[in-house]
Amino acid sequence: MLKVDDRVTLPPGSNGRFRFHLYPGLQLGRVTGLTEPEAAEGVPVRVHALGGGDYEGLRLDGVRWLRIRYQGTIRQALNDISDSPGKRQQWTRGWIGDDGVFLDGAAPWYPRFGDQLLTFDLRVQAPPGWRAVSQGQPLGDNHWRETHPQDDIYLIANYFRVYQQSTPNGLAQVFLRQLDPVLAQRYLDATQTYLALYSRLLGPYPYAKFALVENFWESGYGMPSFTLLGPQVLRLPFIIHSAYPHEILHNWFGNGVYVDYARGNWSEGLTTYLADHFLKAQQGQGAAYRREALQRYARYAAKAGAFPLSHFTARHGDASQAIGYSKAMMVFHMLHRRLGDEAFFAGLRRFVRDYRFKRASYSDLQHSWEQASGRPLARFFDQWLERPGAPRLALGKVTVKRIGGQYRLDGVLRQTQAEPPFELRVPVVIQLTDGKMRHETIPLDGRSQAFHWVFESQPLSLAVDPDFDLFRQLDPAEIPMTLSAFFGSEKATLVLPAQAPEPIRQGYAALARDWAAKRPGWRVTTDADLDRLPDSGAILVLGWQNRFRDTVLRRYGKSLLQDGQVSLAGQTVNADKFSIVTAVTGPDQQPRILLTASQPAAIAGLARKLPHYGKYSYLAFTGATPDIKIKGQWAVSSAANPYRRMLVR
Repeated sequence: MLKVDDRVTLPPGSNGRFRFHLYPGLQLGRVTGLTEPEAAEGVPVRVHALGGGDYEGLRLDGVRWLRIRYQGTIRQALNDISDSPGKRQQWTRGWIGDDGVFLDGAAPWYPRFGDQLLTFDLRVQAPPGWRAVSQGQPLGDNHWRETHPQDDIYLIANYFRVYQQSTPNGLAQVFLRQLDPVLAQRYLDATQTYLALYSRLLGPYPYAKFALVENFWESGYGMPSFTLLGPQVLRLPFIIHSAYPHEILHNWFGNGVYVDYARGNWSEGLTTYLADHFLKAQQGQGAAYRREALQRYARYAAKAGAFPLSHFTARHGDASQAIGYSKAMMVFHMLHRRLGDEAFFAGLRRFVRDYRFKRASYSDLQHSWEQASGRPLARFFDQWLERPGAPRLALGKVTVKRIGGQYRLDGVLRQTQAEPPFELRVPVVIQLTDGKMRHETIPLDGRSQAFHWVFESQPLSLAVDPDFDLFRQLDPAEIPMTLSAFFGSEKATLVLPAQAPEPIRQGYAALARDWAAKRPGWRVTTDADLDRLPDSGAILVLGWQNRFRDTVLRRYGKSLLQDGQVSLAGQTVNADKFSIVTAVTGPDQQPRILLTASQPAAIAGLARKLPHYGKYSYLAFTGATPDIKIKGQWAVSSAANPYRRMLVR
């Protein structure tokens, strides 16, 4: 239970009255008006309950502070809010229990006077050995103070072991539910590294500390000055260099400058671009990351009915994530290329400085970049924020003629989507026979645009947007078939093996029911009930004993079976020792998936893990956990790519 003694500085009132809201499960006690903030007692104030946790009182002359006392229980069960098959995105409005405490404004545990930003000083009494965590500066055990305006107050508590170290950009802290000094030190060092990186790029870190806090359910939340990660999530080896810097960066975007959600959530896309994409680009993997972002959009958002980016507020599944994270990330990448490093980061530093601890919108970002670059950006932002969908390109005839000692290249580039044309700046790369690469840009504002260039050396090949720098619809030839094509399908048939041993058959049936629960167009059947596989829609064939196994183990007309083993891009695996997953293209260009488990105990783990491996074409796991051993994508044929032309035969 929760018991609170709160002193509140009253916001400016109208007509001498004030209103506040508390979680309806809390019982309001005495309310007194104070003329001095530290006064022991004050004048009794009559407060009327309006219902639903709303209260109204009369503001007395001279009273500038209220002392409000209340208590009660908050215990809202975890709910799965994901709309994606096989995935769990759990959330609670608030919880106080033996396993931990999670409180924020979703179940207002402190009086909320409208949507005003606030500062606070928080002292917590908790069971022996328990530590409380909130945003702001630590002033001792279970004492936190935040002097910067906040849009919420978080209270997390558990039986934590605490580790910390000072850095030039603030205090680094780790709160774990078990002793683990090695893991803690890894996070402390990473905190120092990423605070330094983003302070150089964007300006000073806005908070006194950053803390990694272990949650009591699986989560990946970013709060002001701390992140709340689930016990399995934070121990994944790749998280510390992927999701973790993402959450640190949110303290500039989202928790340092707040989102004006009524006009769209810009924070997730910008944070993805400057954390996830930025780190991949530093490793030379930027183009691959952008292709995966475009692929997610093609698999999930385009089919589900895309909505404008300005309508995105939060992620509730793959489709919304493909717009609010992937599309937004690509929009910021295109803007970065258009403005250049200097103006792009100068605009971001201006934005962080001008809107620090204030609510801001896409239009405020636009204004900051316009001021930094001196360029009007209204058309760019209006196009990418307010229009759904994406452009589709087509490369027309390309010719090369020798004129004297030079070579003239001519061609046409078109937009072929049904919707009106976008204003585009399309990157093109021409490889010359002397080994040089020529980078050009085609302005494509209408349906088509002719282009020509003259070279001293003979052009060898031409590629349109080879590094996936443009937000657009990918051609199927650019995309390897992956699991995401299946998870993004609105229509699918999941085929169980009728003759499999009972324990493994039951495991497959549970997996199929779980995955199909969130897709009304998915149906579960058995191989005994089908004469042949359906002619349309995605197909999942479950089990090595499934009589349609060999039908889906074919790629480009060739079997992936070699002497009873499955060939995965040159590696052969045995179904008795490995749990195997393959994704191939069916006759209708829809995904056909084979999933086989090496043992019944592995199926539950596969059901949980596979939705997070959507970018892969094939996978192999070992053991009951199961543990990933092989993962990869099928190679894409450059000869089939309609955006690449060989100019010399």
